[in-house]
Amino acid sequence: MVIKMNEREVIVKLYQNVDMGVVGIESIEDKIETRALAKTVLNQKEEYQNLKQELLSFCKDYNVQEKELGAMVKLSSGMMSNMKLMMDKSDSHIAKMMMEGTNKGLISLEELKNNYDGKDEKLIAMIEKIIKVEQQNNEDLKIYL
Repeated sequence: MVIKMNEREVIVKLYQNVDMGVVGIESIEDKIETRALAKTVLNQKEEYQNLKQELLSFCKDYNVQEKELGAMVKLSSGMMSNMKLMMDKSDSHIAKMMMEGTNKGLISLEELKNNYDGKDEKLIAMIEKIIKVEQQNNEDLKIYL
């Protein structure tokens, strides 16, 4: 059974999706050893932060309280990243980790798009914009594999 979501639910999920992008990057950014990958990842982080700012206007328009990820999610993300990077801090391993996170985000975004029951064109465009950003992030990381 598919449960349709309204605008408010979609906005919260979108906000958390891009917040997870920031959290994920923050958990690995200090472990990146090459300048090129660091630049790519920091550009992606800036993009996620810009998307969060755009989503804040949706929160205001729909009277939604933005909900950042909880402390446990952030702690868990950091611990998981640290464990995965203990043995391998190579660019290819970091890029693979980042792409795995992005792919989870893309799955979540496609589910949101399919389960949104409204017709708000601006919100639909925002979902599609974030999907394009995530897809481009994966493309940008492929060269490091």
